[in-house]
Amino acid sequence: MFNLFHKENFSKFFPKPNNVLLIETNGCHGEVIGGYLKYFQDLNLNTYVLVTDTIKKENPFCRLNPEKVFHTKFKNFKNLLKSEYLDRYDHIFVMSSVNYTGGSHAVKDLFPDLQKHKSVYWVHHNSAYIQNYYPTLDKKHSIMLGRIVTPAGHGITYLNPHLFGDYSVPQKSDETIFVSVGGINPKRKNHTLLLGAIKNLHNKNYKFKVLVIGGGSLKHMDKTVKQHIQLLGHLDYDKMYEYVESANFFLPLLDADNPDHNRYIETQVTGSTQLIYGFRKIPVIHKKFAKFYEFDTKNAILYDDLTDGMERAILMSNPQYTKHIAQLDHTATNIKNETMNNLKDILDA
Repeated sequence: MFNLFHKENFSKFFPKPNNVLLIETNGCHGEVIGGYLKYFQDLNLNTYVLVTDTIKKENPFCRLNPEKVFHTKFKNFKNLLKSEYLDRYDHIFVMSSVNYTGGSHAVKDLFPDLQKHKSVYWVHHNSAYIQNYYPTLDKKHSIMLGRIVTPAGHGITYLNPHLFGDYSVPQKSDETIFVSVGGINPKRKNHTLLLGAIKNLHNKNYKFKVLVIGGGSLKHMDKTVKQHIQLLGHLDYDKMYEYVESANFFLPLLDADNPDHNRYIETQVTGSTQLIYGFRKIPVIHKKFAKFYEFDTKNAILYDDLTDGMERAILMSNPQYTKHIAQLDHTATNIKNETMNNLKDILDA
């Protein structure tokens, strides 16, 4: 278990030498810190974390062991993110360059002492944040979660967060298990397509189950759909990781016909892929989005029609399933190694 410190102790605390501080001022993106944490640990850096109470409660570090985790309410960050405390740390990584409390604001403007630090890096969750909020920032101190090819994303350091801790890969049994993670919102995922695919597959008498993790509700589910779907709602990370781990296939549910979803291959990445890499879940993904995330027919199931993609997953033989997992492991390992090398480069600069 890791140690939790109340806000007052952050100002009094002196970290061990050779250290890094990871900061998240939002009540979201805990999986990004969780996915990055082990990279720093593997570099033998003493890693400290400062997050909101919300993230602490959801426990994204449940399979890891940070040196110390500090947590507080957002309103207290102004008193904590001061040079007299920040200068105790060798490196600082701000996990979200924009804070969403009461609108969208650049974290550098909310807490100006962060900019004074000798080694501070900003993680941008959308390349538009760079041109809108950080147009003059040295690109060496900007980080993106994916290889963004827009002009704003060109030359930005790529660090992919997907090391969530130990995991196991289940065998493929008579009942195929799919999982989808993320809010039920058409701007993020198309769950309507999922309901239609479930009904089509039910009519073919397949044995399968779909785990849906995330806030929101699904309406107009008839009895046939309810037999195959389990709505789990919003979960803390430990429970979410357990359910993801239990599944055979991951459904990002990106919609090729929805212009809102184009951003997931243009200006930002979907968090689904971090879980796919981190837990070796074979993605069932529309072919439009596959190449951007290094998915192909060897490590994923690519489709034009979701029903067809899920059916091929259900019918996949155990030997082929094992081959796909092995190829996905190879892809994820290459991404991990590239991320580690990129992280070494910016810390050594």
